[in-house]
Amino acid sequence: MKFHLTIILFCILKFSFSQDSTAIDLTELSVTANIINTEIKNTGRNITVIDRKTIESSPVKTLDGVLQYALNVDVRSRSAFGVQADISIRGGHYDQTLILVDGVKVNDPQTGHHSLNIPVPFTMIDRIEILQGGTSRVFGPSAFSGVINIITKKISKNSLAANVGLGSFGSKNAGVSTGFIFKKNTASVSLEHMDSDGYMTNTAFKKQTISANLSRIYGKGSLDLTFGAMANHFGASNFYHPKFYKQYEEVDSRLINLAWKHKFTQKLSGILMVNHRTHHDLFDFDDYLGAMKFSSINFHKTAVLDAEWKFKWDNRFGQTAFGAEYRQENVLSNRLGDNLSEPQIVDADLYPNVFYNKSKTRDNLSFFGEHQKKWKKYSLSAGTLANYNSQFGLAFYPGIDLSYFSSQNSTFYASANRSLRFPTFTELYLNTSTVKADPNLKPEKALSLELGHKYQSKVYSSIVSVFYRKTTDAIDKVKRPALAVPTMENIDDINMLGIELSQNILLEEHVKYVKKLTFNYAFLKADRNEQGFQSFYTLNYLRHKFSAGLFLQPIKNSSLAIWYTHKNRAGNYQWDAASPLLAYPKVNLLDIRLWHQIGKVALFIDANNVFDKTYFEHGFVQLPGRWITAGIKADF
Repeated sequence: MKFHLTIILFCILKFSFSQDSTAIDLTELSVTANIINTEIKNTGRNITVIDRKTIESSPVKTLDGVLQYALNVDVRSRSAFGVQADISIRGGHYDQTLILVDGVKVNDPQTGHHSLNIPVPFTMIDRIEILQGGTSRVFGPSAFSGVINIITKKISKNSLAANVGLGSFGSKNAGVSTGFIFKKNTASVSLEHMDSDGYMTNTAFKKQTISANLSRIYGKGSLDLTFGAMANHFGASNFYHPKFYKQYEEVDSRLINLAWKHKFTQKLSGILMVNHRTHHDLFDFDDYLGAMKFSSINFHKTAVLDAEWKFKWDNRFGQTAFGAEYRQENVLSNRLGDNLSEPQIVDADLYPNVFYNKSKTRDNLSFFGEHQKKWKKYSLSAGTLANYNSQFGLAFYPGIDLSYFSSQNSTFYASANRSLRFPTFTELYLNTSTVKADPNLKPEKALSLELGHKYQSKVYSSIVSVFYRKTTDAIDKVKRPALAVPTMENIDDINMLGIELSQNILLEEHVKYVKKLTFNYAFLKADRNEQGFQSFYTLNYLRHKFSAGLFLQPIKNSSLAIWYTHKNRAGNYQWDAASPLLAYPKVNLLDIRLWHQIGKVALFIDANNVFDKTYFEHGFVQLPGRWITAGIKADF
């Protein structure tokens, strides 16, 4: 019944605003993750952009917080404020979404649990682009079910900004950023700190992030050097097993990237990006640190070297993009990979006699080509990726998008794309008392089909889409009755059908005190259920997700943002093998931010989970109740 009411509401809104003769100018939002910058209204895909105004006015302080409200994005948190959160799109799971920062891939080959360990302070995010559906033809193997591209702020003037906040459960957050312009050069530095005493036993955390950028603009291009680092230490009470409350984890990430953009001729331009990312992970399952049992602790160290060169060529047939990428992924570990002939000490001072005795390296080389042609009322984009992986061999992944512009404001589109994902090192090699890996796992592959319609004007935008994804060799953690320990498996084909609705209405010129109304709804249905086994990831998707945001201006220089989120999750979880399977309860959350501007200083109060609901995103990992935060922010 709710689904039919949503369809009816969509039709009413669409008809009423389509008849508004003043709503004819198009906003010039573009998607920049690909080298061919394309206005969103012209793309043959479902793309969402979360702009800076929405980010700053929403009751959030971390990336996972703002993504919680996005269309068909599933954020499965194990704690507050991005301490540990899994991110997925369109019913995929946490290993199937590609995360980019200014176009740089930051996924970790150890596990997708680290995907949001991004060395960029939240206050430095300018906007977020979310591309729904697989698109390996341009972005490579990790773009299986979707892409999230985080665009950082660019320096346009000398600036200084600072913020500080205090909240429930002894939480504190503070940040400072500064930017300088000198001649044709810019420089910026940003720092951020967050910590909390925890909302339950062993949920305290301390997280610190720093980023710096140097940029030089010259006649036909620019050079950018970026560095970022993040460290996060946190109690992980029953994160990965419901009966172990003394789990603990330390992670840190570092990323350095050099980007060279150059316009070789009037019609040929290119982007060269070379980056190196390292990630350290210490995971303690049962207070082995306190017991001095260092050999029982998991130590992992990953390093990724990536070099990517993309070109755009404007020609009489349209625009052609082509390029190549080399990526090397390596892990050093005492749990993951093949045995090392010469083990390496982890840390002689802190952890004596503990060695990285396993390692694995794999190389990936890919070439892509894509052509985009616009004529009259049509736009066509087609291309393919040729990918060779040293562990999994050669494969081709083509795709095509088609758009039809029925009017200046209205676009119908269709797309068909193939995508793939290689198993992570954890899925291939981690054997513990809670999971058994399979070194012979195959890459998972998918064919995604999509039909949709977009409408965009000065005051109203909407997207409605229907998609179908057929996944073969899907990788999942599976518990079968005859086996004592869950195993990593390639399970049978899984077909996913989805419907997405998104509406944004700007009301500030038409309704007093109301600035904007936005709502998103997604429905998903897989063609199989957990029959004879328990799925930990692939079949634990959001069957229904609804989010609505209301942005008000009750008095001058003030704003009030109200976000409501509803989640209805498929799948089951259980306390242990002897306990019955339990369905995930529905989640209903209300978040509020009150903001008041006084010159260059802003005061705010956030209330998350206003009604103090008890809820779970992962099995028995209880998430925090009502969390109040007050803060001050200044920009100079």
